[in-house]
Amino acid sequence: MKTLQFKCTLLSDVILNQKAASDGVNKTLDFIPGSNFLGIVAGKLYETLPANEAWEIFHSGHVRFGDAHPSLEDFRGLKVPAAIMQPKLKSDDNKNYIHFRIPDPNAESIKKLQLKQCRTGFYDFSKTEAQQIATKTSFAVKSAYNRNKRRSEDEKMFGYESLRQGLIMFFEVQVDNDDFAKTISDALVGKCHIGRSRTAQYGLVEIEECKYAEVKSNNSSNDEVIVYADSRLIFLDEFGLPTFQPSPKDLGIDDEKAKICWEESQVRTFKYAPYNYKRQCFDADRCGIEKGSVFVIKMKEKSGLQLQSQYVGSYKNEGFGKVIYNPGFLQAEPDGKAKYKLNEAKEPKEPEPQEIDTKGNTLLNYLVGRKNKEKDSNDVYKIVNEWIKDYGDTLFKGKEKFASQWGTIRAFAMANQLNDKIVSQIEEYISHGVKAEDWLGNRRDKLKEFMTAHKNNNNFREMMVNLAAQMAKKCKKEDKQ
Repeated sequence: MKTLQFKCTLLSDVILNQKAASDGVNKTLDFIPGSNFLGIVAGKLYETLPANEAWEIFHSGHVRFGDAHPSLEDFRGLKVPAAIMQPKLKSDDNKNYIHFRIPDPNAESIKKLQLKQCRTGFYDFSKTEAQQIATKTSFAVKSAYNRNKRRSEDEKMFGYESLRQGLIMFFEVQVDNDDFAKTISDALVGKCHIGRSRTAQYGLVEIEECKYAEVKSNNSSNDEVIVYADSRLIFLDEFGLPTFQPSPKDLGIDDEKAKICWEESQVRTFKYAPYNYKRQCFDADRCGIEKGSVFVIKMKEKSGLQLQSQYVGSYKNEGFGKVIYNPGFLQAEPDGKAKYKLNEAKEPKEPEPQEIDTKGNTLLNYLVGRKNKEKDSNDVYKIVNEWIKDYGDTLFKGKEKFASQWGTIRAFAMANQLNDKIVSQIEEYISHGVKAEDWLGNRRDKLKEFMTAHKNNNNFREMMVNLAAQMAKKCKKEDKQ
């Protein structure tokens, strides 16, 4: 058997819906299922291969396309184990507990902690403390397109949540027949599209071969084996129906006397309908056990089993079924406290915006100009809104009628191109005009302060027009009341 390791970099946002339903809130998966990589290879090789080779690579389970997990540096992240419990209220030591290692769950000291199950997030367990890996998402509202009317389709709005561009993920492909390794690697490496809306702006990724580290299984030295679900697990009973109660043999423990201790295990489940791109339809629902679940298997005596990570259950070709035995991050102190501390994800540093060379490109010149204009407008609105918020209600309430006066100020700003001319005319109006008495005190001072602070701004004229227009509307509304 040969294990190929790959790095998958998101070159654009990627949409991988958690469920097939199109109504309601639809969130994206925080990992890439192995079926996506199987589909990439099948799209390039399926029709060119002999039938027997196509069967062995894509259907037999002799080639297993693993899930891609968010990663940190050169270590493949893992879903937080469901057996890790944390206090409802955070404490200074921020200690977590391993559920099946707590001596007495009904003890008063444990009840006071109000322990809750950890369910979300991927962590790097390569060091003595586990570091959460940031997996940011984006949300966009889209509309279906009517090709006949050349516009958006009525009543067909929907939202997309997506994994954000720039995320790095690691995954593996296990090949039982080494002869197929190079063929599969060549088909995977390069730029390709995955997920939803691949013909739009979503789904572009780059795959390359890359060595990385991951958590290994440990041998069993006592009468207990801990099974951690690295990927989602699907098991079928003797009638071919999905079951949530696998046997120890299903989990890779070939011991007739072994039993699963369900009281100490932490199992979460899922259900989804896979989409078949070739037939353009959904297949039957798949029911299984969610990744991160933990099984505790008890045996009659010390076994000394030699254990290695492997794939179990059904649909192994699509990445289902990978388990890790006795992982180090599920070790605990005698009082049940986890040896691994979970640290929250660090906010990634946003990349510095790069300057765009627009020389000789009319389209880029136009787009950059529009971008700068929008930025200037936003700055103007922000400054004006802050002034109105600070002084609009406090200084311009009373018997005086200010709507028409603000209209006059707006006319001064509209009629002049020079900033100094605008300032001088407005100061003359509020200091010596017929309505000068209405501007006595803070009203006149605050407006003069505003003009003095911003008269050297290139957008001063637009700023004064906007301020006068907004204040005129505000005062007119108050006059009616």
